[in-house]
Amino acid sequence: MFKKIWQIVFRFRLEILLLVLLIPAIKGLLLPGYFTMHDDLQSFRLFQIDKCVRDGQIPCRWVPDAGFGYGYPLMQFYPPMPYYPMEVMTLLGMGFFWPVKIMFALAFVLSGYGMYYLAKEFFGKWGGILSALFYVYAPYHSVDVYVRGAQNEAWGMVWFPFVLLYIYNLIAKKFSWKNFYLLAIALCLQLTSHNVMTLAFAPSAIAWAIFWIIKTKNFKSIKDLFLSGVLGIGLSAFFFIPVVLEQKFVHVDSMMSGYFNFMAHYADISQMFFSRFWGYGGSLWGPDDSMSFSIGQLQWIVALIASVVAFFKFKKDKAISLMILMTVFMGFIYAFLVHGRSIFIWNRIHLLQYAQFPWRLVALIVFYFSFTAGYLATIKVSKTVQKLAFVALSIGVIAWNVQFFQVERPTRVTFEEKMAGRQWELQVTGGIFDYLPRTAKFPPGAPAFTIPVFSEGQGGILYYTSGTNWMKFNAKVSTPNAKIMIPLYSFEGLVVKVDDKKVDTTYDDELGRVIIDLTEGEHNISAKIGYTLVRALSDIASLISFAILIKLILNARLHP
Repeated sequence: MFKKIWQIVFRFRLEILLLVLLIPAIKGLLLPGYFTMHDDLQSFRLFQIDKCVRDGQIPCRWVPDAGFGYGYPLMQFYPPMPYYPMEVMTLLGMGFFWPVKIMFALAFVLSGYGMYYLAKEFFGKWGGILSALFYVYAPYHSVDVYVRGAQNEAWGMVWFPFVLLYIYNLIAKKFSWKNFYLLAIALCLQLTSHNVMTLAFAPSAIAWAIFWIIKTKNFKSIKDLFLSGVLGIGLSAFFFIPVVLEQKFVHVDSMMSGYFNFMAHYADISQMFFSRFWGYGGSLWGPDDSMSFSIGQLQWIVALIASVVAFFKFKKDKAISLMILMTVFMGFIYAFLVHGRSIFIWNRIHLLQYAQFPWRLVALIVFYFSFTAGYLATIKVSKTVQKLAFVALSIGVIAWNVQFFQVERPTRVTFEEKMAGRQWELQVTGGIFDYLPRTAKFPPGAPAFTIPVFSEGQGGILYYTSGTNWMKFNAKVSTPNAKIMIPLYSFEGLVVKVDDKKVDTTYDDELGRVIIDLTEGEHNISAKIGYTLVRALSDIASLISFAILIKLILNARLHP
């Protein structure tokens, strides 16, 4: 038994070494308690998804407590990928804080391993470790987790290397169904992790694919890439398609105006390349921000060194040299887009404005620059010099940046305290205008009423029960006619039944709350935000795609 364990340890010794080297980046997340962050809605979102799952609303789209208690379609538009693994942990009894912290820690670890496997393809295992360390220990990586608490963006960074790896494998290697379905899975996870990061990453991923298709002259792989991409979109269809086709039903204008207007959030050259400033505050107009947008000094210096080496080694190894020069170039393209000089591009490409903060693209600069670090491990010098250089670069990037990988203020708040009083109010109203149904012209200024009310006429409400996206009750009307307002926004997919018959409804002009017309007598009423044709077809597409994926996995195992 010990011999087998030793064989496994020896076989994966470098992967184990990488995990050990990543521990300083995640140790702050493994301590008891919770911590402060900009996006302090992580546990709240998980709480809402937990309610959906226990209520049978899968996938979760309409969350019950947001929108000041009226509920709204947050999880129809907010990328769900990190939250379902968290929900599994919650169902296993881990509460609502530990799953959030564990997923943050896994985002660091898996982004490191993703970079390791990508870079290993070109630079060997030692080069893979070097690239992984540069990627994880980039200051912006810490900003995403320890400062912003941006769970989705942190996971968006996880899938960049996996997507490029399987694109390369599908083009440059003998076709295998394994690479085909792994690319589809990686694309699905990317699409369901972060909308903006996917949008920003897509052009460079396409450029990467074109580069390797031309270098290998494997034009037949275009079909494989296309079909794998279609499968990836199909797997993510339950989320991706409603985001595209039903965004018109919700307010998104608030996400690009006021504080969230992109013009207020560029970073300058000093902030990106030279500054060692570190803070836990916010992004402000001008260069006096209270948070860091640093690429990492070692990251960009190593990228420049790698590009110089690639330039001089061009004749000996054109493919790898061109790849290095291309990735460094893409890094600088993203750096230009982060700088205010690129405003003419942002003004012309409206989709970019959904990014809100141009400095988000620092994540992609870090990715491409860190990838090139592994190239230095391929320089042919004596083994002693190679080892010394590897140790110096590895220890250097950790020691230079590890100070940033810590929480600002650990907190001892309990989940019950988090979900009560003023803290609860801040969470149910957080980002209240984002994805609010367009039937509501304004966000509510007070909590939702707890049971339906008579807006006209008189009567009483009996046997009221509700779930995440539904409610049922009896209404006893004592006047010839009456109108009942229910604590629910009107939204596409709403079905209201009175005495088991579907009826049309109206809504109040300001807040868009559903109004039901009734006549005298006692009525059984139900209301539910359910499926539209788009949502139904999207879920069916995902189910069909998942069935195809299972079949491909089984075929790959039978015919490797």
